Amino acid sequence: MTDRPDTQEARTDEDDVRLIEEIFAELGSAFAEHDAARFDERFTADIVFTAVNGVRFFGWEEIHAYHRERLTGHAEGISTWYEIERVTFPAPDVAVVFFRQPVVVSGHERANVGTWVLVKREGQWWISAGQNTGVAVTA
Repeated sequence: MTDRPDTQEARTDEDDVRLIEEIFAELGSAFAEHDAARFDERFTADIVFTAVNGVRFFGWEEIHAYHRERLTGHAEGISTWYEIERVTFPAPDVAVVFFRQPVVVSGHERANVGTWVLVKREGQWWISAGQNTGVAVTA
């Protein structure tokens, strides 16, 4: 049997983890202010992003148009934030972030989970790919 490598090992580079946590805190703040430009500030030009509804976006222009429409037209009364569950570094300049995103609308709570890939370029972390999934609500 072939030995399989571990790639999800959490690295102890606290500076990188802190910088990534700051990006997710900024995402939460930008959402609360319905500021799509700020929300999308850390997405790469060639982002590939799958929204909770299954729609896939290719490139910053597409995802920004979607977020601009969603944040200005549909975000009133919605509270959301990001709870990072795990950050792993399969390579020094690549991070995979696993998170939970509670969403509260009119006192009703649901959640999304996400797996996003960030890349480090010239000392800055950028969101390169993202997959969000709605969590099934059980009665």
